Amino acid sequence: MRVHQIVPRMDAGDAVSNQALAIHRLVTEWGFESRIYANGMDEFGKRVASYDHTYPEFAREENDLLIYHYSIYCGNYRYYVESHNRKVLIYHNITPAEFYERFYPAAADLCRMGRDLIPQLAVADLALGDSDFNRRELVEAGFPAEKTGVLPINPPLDKLDGVEEDEEFSRRLQDGKTNLLFVGRVVPNKKVEDIVKLFYCYHRGINAASRLVVAGSLLNTYYSALLSLARRMGIGDRVHFLGKISDSRLKSCYLHSHYYVSMSEHEGFCVPLLEAFHFDLPVLAYAAGAVPETMGGAGVLFFEKDYTLLAELLDRMERDALLRERTITAQRERLLEFSEESFAAKLAEVIRMFIPEEAGVLS
Repeated sequence: MRVHQIVPRMDAGDAVSNQALAIHRLVTEWGFESRIYANGMDEFGKRVASYDHTYPEFAREENDLLIYHYSIYCGNYRYYVESHNRKVLIYHNITPAEFYERFYPAAADLCRMGRDLIPQLAVADLALGDSDFNRRELVEAGFPAEKTGVLPINPPLDKLDGVEEDEEFSRRLQDGKTNLLFVGRVVPNKKVEDIVKLFYCYHRGINAASRLVVAGSLLNTYYSALLSLARRMGIGDRVHFLGKISDSRLKSCYLHSHYYVSMSEHEGFCVPLLEAFHFDLPVLAYAAGAVPETMGGAGVLFFEKDYTLLAELLDRMERDALLRERTITAQRERLLEFSEESFAAKLAEVIRMFIPEEAGVLS
């Protein structure tokens, strides 16, 4: 039996790409032929995937398994719908279009098309969300609940452990200032403007020796609005947008920041929360989408964006070593639930549903 996976793109560092690679590595270890196909890819992707137009030669193989990763509208959904393989859909969620309307209408159109298409993807033998939040969206879209489940993200948390930090950049972060960090695409649903507002309250009212570091690819129109906001607030020189950065710089950010803050209002999973856990960085996150599920009771979850109160909470955590240690301990414990062994066991359950006669290879 072959295991095929189709993704919209295969790019280095991308969460969907990492999930596909984790599945690929495991099913290969279990003795199955495994292939990944993508509509687009960067140089890294070209080393590990094929273009999706090469998949149809296998589409009539009824004993093969096709895993389709859905995270944005992409024309390769037709390969999935028309395939005769047994089918598993993995839904990574699609941002609601209204977040993009003001800043990027073309992206809003893609999001709208992607969400409108979801009911047509219910031809799956099994549909999985990488969070229960995502699974419930599938059920709401008409998928039979009994044919849905959850396969959590398998974040490559040890990837940065083997990377040398950017020493020069690290020295700049270790100048005595308190660093607040956000990692992720700088796009409207992440509500980075609300992080800027929190930082303003913290910087002006609590700790003038502080900076905000934002690491992630930039959407120009939204980025311009954020720059304008920071300047109007008089903190433009303390808010640093790094854009997409190397793993070396990302490691420096995690190692030499003091708090991780998320104000996102739509998340299907949110891997950076777990990365921050991994580096013992206390996390404060707004309870939206799958964020409460991902955090699992660890970190600091808040339900109201009271910037002044949150700034005071940061100050308390700075002064209260016991509170900080309890927060970090809970985050470490939560990470244990996202181990490689746990992911392998859950994936094996999925594979056994389609090849019970070969289940011995997964034992």
